[in-house]
This record gives sequence, structure tokens and C-alpha cells, in this order.
Amino acid sequence: MQFLLKLFRALNSAQTPWQVTFAITLGMVAGLTPLSGIQTVVIFFLAFLLNIHLGLFFASSAFFAGIGYLFDPMFERIGYVLLTIEGLNGLWTAWYNNGLMRLTYFNNTLVLGSTVVAILAAAPLYFLLGWAISHYREILGSVLSKFPKLGLFGILQASGKKDPLLRWWGAGVFAGVVAVLIAFTIFLADPLAKWALEGGASKLLQRDVRVGSVDISFGKGAVDINRLEVAGSKDGFDAVSMEHMGFDIDLNALLFNRTHIEKIAINGMGFETEAILKKSAATPDETDEDVQTGESEAKSDNSSSMPAFELPDPKQVLANADLKSLKVYDEAQAELAQIRAKWDKVAKNEFSDETLKSFENDYKVLKRKASSKDPKQLLKLKDDITTFTKKIDERGKRITSLQKEFNAAQKRIKSLTAMIKNAPMQDYNNLKSTYSLDGKGAMNIVGTLFGKKVKGYLAMAEKYYTMLAPYLKSEKKPEEKLPPRGQGRWIKFAQKVSSPDLLIRETEIDGVLDRQNFSAMIRDISDHQKALGRPITFKASSDGQQIRGLKLSGEDNRLGESTVDRLAFSAKKLSFETMALSSLTLSNTALAFNGDLVMNDAKTLKGKVHLGFSDADIKMNDLKGKTAEMVSDLLKSINRFNADVTLGGELESPKVSVKTDLDKKLSSAFSAGLKKQAARYEKELKGLLDSQMKERLGAFNGEAANIADINTLAGGQSSALGDLGSNASGLISSGSGLKKLLKF
Repeated sequence: MQFLLKLFRALNSAQTPWQVTFAITLGMVAGLTPLSGIQTVVIFFLAFLLNIHLGLFFASSAFFAGIGYLFDPMFERIGYVLLTIEGLNGLWTAWYNNGLMRLTYFNNTLVLGSTVVAILAAAPLYFLLGWAISHYREILGSVLSKFPKLGLFGILQASGKKDPLLRWWGAGVFAGVVAVLIAFTIFLADPLAKWALEGGASKLLQRDVRVGSVDISFGKGAVDINRLEVAGSKDGFDAVSMEHMGFDIDLNALLFNRTHIEKIAINGMGFETEAILKKSAATPDETDEDVQTGESEAKSDNSSSMPAFELPDPKQVLANADLKSLKVYDEAQAELAQIRAKWDKVAKNEFSDETLKSFENDYKVLKRKASSKDPKQLLKLKDDITTFTKKIDERGKRITSLQKEFNAAQKRIKSLTAMIKNAPMQDYNNLKSTYSLDGKGAMNIVGTLFGKKVKGYLAMAEKYYTMLAPYLKSEKKPEEKLPPRGQGRWIKFAQKVSSPDLLIRETEIDGVLDRQNFSAMIRDISDHQKALGRPITFKASSDGQQIRGLKLSGEDNRLGESTVDRLAFSAKKLSFETMALSSLTLSNTALAFNGDLVMNDAKTLKGKVHLGFSDADIKMNDLKGKTAEMVSDLLKSINRFNADVTLGGELESPKVSVKTDLDKKLSSAFSAGLKKQAARYEKELKGLLDSQMKERLGAFNGEAANIADINTLAGGQSSALGDLGSNASGLISSGSGLKKLLKF
């Protein structure tokens, strides 16, 4: 309704038609396009500079803004189509690499779509309104002229006054408003930035954050924060404080919607320092009890346990060990079962009573033929006897062959028996080596303990890396999703000069932590290392009473297909009063170390660390009696040793190998005092293995004894067949009928 009233008043004013039509058209362009980019500034500048109806301009803007909101999804789709047309890619790429064009936000789908629609509709709307106004004045003016009283309001009365094209005072008003806004921003930027920093950081950290002052230099693009404090758990003390924090922003990069910080400097960082700005405590959600609980959990996580000092029970050792004698016995039993099944089958099929009985029946037939008086049968008897004796000979050869195979099987059984007897000795030698008192056995104390300790540190490092990983990853292309109404999608194009959106070229930090001075330098922090062409690198050093000559350096490299993180570290001297490793305690020890670590894709590890311990006071816990006294006296002579740690495997389940010369020193010291104990242990272990062997050997021999005695069966059958053959041959000489027939 307000728009119609203003339109009616403007139409019936003394202004020329172009002033009315241009005000409505320019308002339409301003209303349909979002308030963003330099085009918005240009539109409002023209509205003030040109001598048009300002009230009608703002009314038109408001009216078409409502229409534009209804058609935003359509405008967004039009912009997306235009920005993704292959033929226009060259134009968009050129604009994308131009700082001034980037200020128009043309690569936003909603901005481009609504701007194109508004520009295309501007000319038709201007001429249509011009025609309508001229037609309205001529037709309606003649009708209203018949009513004299309406003339008092000056409706549709033309004016002879010629209005100028430009309204210089309007441009001055626009410039004044802009100047006021700039001055307001400059003078209030510092307190507003301080207020925003304190509120945002306090909400993020869930602690009271206090800022001394903020100085912003728009000309240099520099921001300086003087004194920043983060409240600690104790009243009046800060968890973290910084004397000064400053950073320089590359203003040219801002034209391309990139955040490039040339340098960040953090000076005077301290921990657990006294609060200066204001007394404050941690947020109510975090109490001393919570802090103590966290500390106890951290101690629990980092603690490591040592295996028992005493040698394990032999029976338990045999129960858990992968014994070769057991495998040999199981394999021998399986092979013996096959041998027995074979010869049981041979005894049943080859040496049964039926086999011999068939030969006896054949002999009886020959015997009947020999006593016959039939000349034909008597003449055939010789051939039948010859055939019968050949059959007996073939059977004899078969028996001889079976006997050879059976004897070979018997030799194999003897071989299996020997293997069962010898296997326990091999197990004994292996177990003796595993559970001996040398540097490779169960008394490899330092290797075991430090290996677990290193795993604890790696687990802690994994937690911190997981927290930092989202900020280290290179930017990935987001999934295309339709934006909500009133928002568009940002389309990116190729950059002629490849550069990441976020870049911090150099970060310097120095401060004090637990009376240790430290400094660090981090270079090339970016969200797209491949665009920058350089990885993140860092160097740090620290020196103080607790640790001297600490140096760290490394990089986070994401230039290739996989992520490679490298870390090199060294220290001249790290002093600690006590290092508890469960049953082993190191006191008043100085440690020097150096090493390097490589991690691929935050999964696989590879590294080496050399540790040099000196001035060490070594004690063994949980020892009693004479053994404790002997061990304590021997350890007093050992105060210096080295250890080499090798890391591998995956971060979640790392493989840690520790080699140290302390094992040999401990072993040589312990071996004399524990020689008798070791001898008894070895004797008991061997006795258990021998006992198991005898038990298994007895079962094996019992099974072997049940195999059919093929030699006995073969001997009996061979003897019977020999008698049958001799008797068959004697039928010719003893047969009277055959003698008379043949007459010899």
C-alpha cells in the first residue's frame, strides 16, 4: 500500500517521466540483487547522484526485494547454469583472477543469477513505465481536469521547470554517510574486536578469557593484541597468558577472498601464571576435583607394568608354549593310523583263510584227476599241475612284495618313534633360551619395560594428532548441495597464480613453561599444500634446568598422494628424580636422546631413538630375602647404560623393539646369584618334557603293536603253499593210471 501511495504521489509530481521510471527501475535492480559486492555501492551511489525520486527508489527496492525472495531458488539455478557453462569458463576464470571483479561476488550463483535477471528486465521495465506514464497523464489528466477542486492538489499538472540530470548534493550526502561509517568502524574497531575476541574465546574454551587491548591498523593490515589471559583452575592464576600477539594480514589476498597472514608473533607465553587483568577462576563446569581426576587418569594411562621377576612355573610354560614335541606326536599318530589301516586291510584281504582254502580246493581237484582212469583227464593232468604250480609261484612273489612293503612300514614306525623321543630335547633348548637369564630371554627387563613406556607415549601422541588432524588436512571439494533460500553456491575457477585460501606464512612463539624457556617457528600453514607447493615445517627449542638443549624439527607433507609426517628430536640432558617402571625404578637420572620418526597417513610408523642414561640409581622392587640384598648390591655398580628403540607397525598398535646394554649387565650380575635356581628350573622343565614324551611314546608303541604281523602271516601262507606245490608235483609220480597210459 505504501508503495502504491508513493508511486501515485511521484506520478502526479512535477517531475519528468524519466526521473520516475529510472527510480523504479533502479529500485528494481537493487531489490532483486542481494546486498553484497561493489555493485550494491554503485547502485546506491547512482540513486543519490542522479536526480531521481529517492523515496520512490527505496519503496521500489523494498517491493522488489520481497519479489526477489520468492524467486531466489530460480535465480540461484540460473546463476549456477551460467557459471557452469563450458563456453563461458574462460570469461569467469579471467574475472576470478581479477581482484576488482572478485569484489562483485559474481561467482556466487544467487548474486549472478539475480543480477542477470535484473539487468535483462531493466530496459523493458524502463520503456514500459515510460509509455504507461505518458499514457496515464494524457488520458487521466483530461478526465480529472473536469473537476476543478482536484486541481488544488496539483494532480497531473505539468511543470515548466527543467530539473537537472545530476544531484550533486545527493552525492555529497552519500559520501558523507560513507565517511561516517568508515570513521565509526575505525574508532570502534578496537573495542569491538576486543569484545568479540573475549566473548568468542570464552565460549569456545569454556573459560574466562581476558584481553588487555586490541590495536588494528587498516592501512598496514596489522592486528596487535596486548596481554591475553585464559583463566586457570586456581583463583587468581591463568592457565595460559601471552604478553603480546600480533599478525600481519595480506590485504591484496582479501580481494580474492583469501586469508593470507604473513606473520604471527606470540611473545611472552606463560602457563600457570598470576592473573594481571582480573582475578578469575575456571568455569563452574570444571572443578579441582575434575582436574585431579584427569591427572589421575593420565597417570593411569601412562603407567606400565613389569613382568614378574621370578621365572614362570614350568607347568604353566608347557601349557602355554607352542611345543614341537606335541606337533610331532600328533603327526606321528596320524601317520601310524594310516599305516595300521593299510595293513589291517592287507591282512584281511591277502592272508585270510579263504585265500589258502582256494589253493587247497584246486589241489583236491588235481588229486581226483590223478586217481581217475579216464585217459583224457590223465593226459590233461600234467598241464593242470603246471598251471597250479605257476599260480603258487605268482602268489609267492606277491607275498614277498608285501613283506618288503611291510618291513619298510616298520622302519617308518621306528623313525617316528625316534622323532617322538628327540622332539622334547628341541623343545627344551628353545624354552631354555626363551626363559634364560641372558639379554634375549625373560630377564630382558629394560627392553620390556621401556617398550611399554614408549607405547604409552605413542598412545598419547595419537590422541593429540587426532585432535589436530582436521586442521592439518588439505581442503577437499565439498559435496554439491542446494543452498537454503536467500543463499547461493560459491563456484571456484582455476587460479592463474595457484594459492591456498588460508595461509599463515610464518608463526613465531616464545615463552616459559615450568621454568623452561622455549621458542618455536612454524612456516607455511595452509589449507591446500598442493596449491602452495610447500609443506608445513616447524622448529622448536627449549632450555632450562629440567631439560637442556632440546631441539625439535619436522614437517607435515601432503604434497603427494599420501600424508607424510616427519619429526626429528634431540636433547643434551633431561633430568628426572624418579622414573617408575613397576618393579624397576630409576632415580636421579640424566637422559640424553636423539631420534627421528616418520608417520604415513597417520597410520604406519617408522623410527629410531637412541637413549643414553647416566648417573642412574637403579632399584628392583618387590624383592625379598637374600636375593633382594644380593641384587641391590649388584645394581649399585651399574649407573650408566644405553638403549636403542625401534618403532614400527601402526599408530593404534605400534611395534616397539628395545635393545639395551643394561640387559647384559643385569644378566651377568644376576647369573651368579641365581645359577642354582636356574639349574633347578631347567631340570624340572626337562623332567616334565621327558615325562610327557614317555607317556606319548607308550601310547604310540601300544598303537603300533596292534598292527597285524604281516611277516608271520606271510610265512604261514608261504609254507602251506609250498607243501601244496610239492604234493601237486608228486601226483605225476604217484599216479598209477597215468604211468600205465604214458608207459614211462
